[in-house]
Amino acid sequence: MTPTRRRPQLALAFTIIALALTTGPAVADDTGVTDSTENQRLQLVLDASGSMKEPAAKGTKIQAARKALGHVIDTLPDQAQVGLRVYGAKVSTGPKACTDSQEVVAPGTDNRDQLRDAITAYKPLGETPIGYALQQAGKDLGSEGKRTIVLVSDGEPTCSPDPCEVAKKLSRDGIDLKIDVVGLSVDAKTRKKLRCIADAGHGSYFDADDAESLTERLTVTSTRAFRPFDFSGTPVTGSANPLDAPEIGVGQYLDQLPAKDGVTFYKIPRTVPGSTIHVGTTARTTVEGGGTGLLMTLSDDPNGVTECDRATSFDGISGGVRLLNASLNSWSSNPDDSCATVDFLVLSIKQSINNDLEDSPVEIVVFEEPPLAEGSEQSLPPADKAIEWEPMTPGKSTGEVVSGTSIASAPEIEPGSYTLNIRSGERQVFAIPLNWGERLQVQIDADLSEKTINTHSVNGGFEPNIISPTRGDETYNFGIHTPDDWSDLPLANMPNVDNWHWRKGAASHPVSYLNRSVVDQDMVASSLAGYRYIDVGYNIDNPDAVVEYDLTVKVLGQAGDGEPEYAEDGDAVAPDGAQDVAVEPQEPAKSGPATDDDFPVVGATLTGVGALVLVGGIIATVLATRKRRQIS
Repeated sequence: MTPTRRRPQLALAFTIIALALTTGPAVADDTGVTDSTENQRLQLVLDASGSMKEPAAKGTKIQAARKALGHVIDTLPDQAQVGLRVYGAKVSTGPKACTDSQEVVAPGTDNRDQLRDAITAYKPLGETPIGYALQQAGKDLGSEGKRTIVLVSDGEPTCSPDPCEVAKKLSRDGIDLKIDVVGLSVDAKTRKKLRCIADAGHGSYFDADDAESLTERLTVTSTRAFRPFDFSGTPVTGSANPLDAPEIGVGQYLDQLPAKDGVTFYKIPRTVPGSTIHVGTTARTTVEGGGTGLLMTLSDDPNGVTECDRATSFDGISGGVRLLNASLNSWSSNPDDSCATVDFLVLSIKQSINNDLEDSPVEIVVFEEPPLAEGSEQSLPPADKAIEWEPMTPGKSTGEVVSGTSIASAPEIEPGSYTLNIRSGERQVFAIPLNWGERLQVQIDADLSEKTINTHSVNGGFEPNIISPTRGDETYNFGIHTPDDWSDLPLANMPNVDNWHWRKGAASHPVSYLNRSVVDQDMVASSLAGYRYIDVGYNIDNPDAVVEYDLTVKVLGQAGDGEPEYAEDGDAVAPDGAQDVAVEPQEPAKSGPATDDDFPVVGATLTGVGALVLVGGIIATVLATRKRRQIS
């Protein structure tokens, strides 16, 4: 079994960061519930329209729903605050059918008998007023704390308002609210409508065909509701005017992205003379293909006359739901550079090309790294661009682990092999610490069926990537030296065969301080010790496709080689190791044996400092400038 990381000891020597920051949601206990469950509420919203009488794969839809809901309620942790709302249960037709929705059980922890009774009495009757039911569910959950709506439906909405617009407004009104959707035996047209609701509500969509699959999906969503969200942090509202920008120091923050023509600004103070400020951002898009992305700048004054760094992140063309990750820093080889000396820096974030991300959540992390001790740079190993792939063969499973779905939800794993299942459109993310002098290799192996190969997506793919502590792409590009045993064709070009073994890998450079002095972004990403995030994405046209694969992870190199010596300066203290922190950390998500009650975990850790950008596919670009650039 993969061990659970224990809470690290704080190196809280005075007031600021020594080297690395660890942030993330609280660890879930064996029930899947975090220590802040009292601030998390779930409202089940169930379809009671007449079509629920229709057959499902095994029995009727209503029978499947009763069985699945009964199981979920029986396995809910005592601390979980859960309620139940139905729609289409009392009025069969007519105008009043479009406002036919009742909260039959209010969210609470002592209501399990009420929930069971309500499910027994649950009978299909009327229309499908999904939009109205979602509006009311939002009111049921209130406006504070983390809130999740889980919608179960077998059909398209038959009444106004448009549920996609309702979901968008609910999510806009509260960044701590999301909407997951389960479609029960739906056709392609209905699935598209229901996916729209999940996308607009920053949640996930799941298909179910019978009681067993519905039980699985509801267990995933209900468990997920009581673990931290994909994005987390202290709420902050960026300013459209850099002169009025809110101050964000070392820590993790959550805001919403502006419209395409808008820009949001944040002021970041420097608390140690000569320190390096590192900033990372994470957003997510479900839009396939190029065009969706972010543009970030880090400047030494509110007017943005001098850019210390610039970065872009675009959605890739392969591998499931897109993570838009980017990182910037203020480091300069010239210690007298204004980017290295000013009292504060200004971060700007805007959309690039299109407007798909308006009001979407964006996670911002800020790190502050002390300067090197005087004269210590000469003893550091130089940046070395050359690395070679060490062949890897999947071995016996190291242990079972439940994956995360984003950087902010990645469980910590140890080197070894893991056997996992991944669904089309899904991302699976894992965390592993790297010390100075160490590098990471990751490989996925899978036997793909003819059906999988033939239902490829134009924007499809199946590949791993490595993400740095501050949200950038650390994956080395082997180019013409790609290992011979890797699958060198995209899914779209695979030959029509019964089975095909798929193998892809990813590698990083050894962690070395002077890697930041080069222009290669994957090397810059390897300039700080801390957690690395293994990001596996899979995407084909068949939304029901599930592939079993082996994930093999290896850490190479000598831990501690080339560890820098930091200056002791007033409130700053040099670190004792890669994981020292100066703000209260929260551990990675708990790893352990996966059970039927587990799901892609949402709970994670973030540690260390770096500068890079995560983007996937050929459209991905990195436009980071490592030296200050004058803007005319």
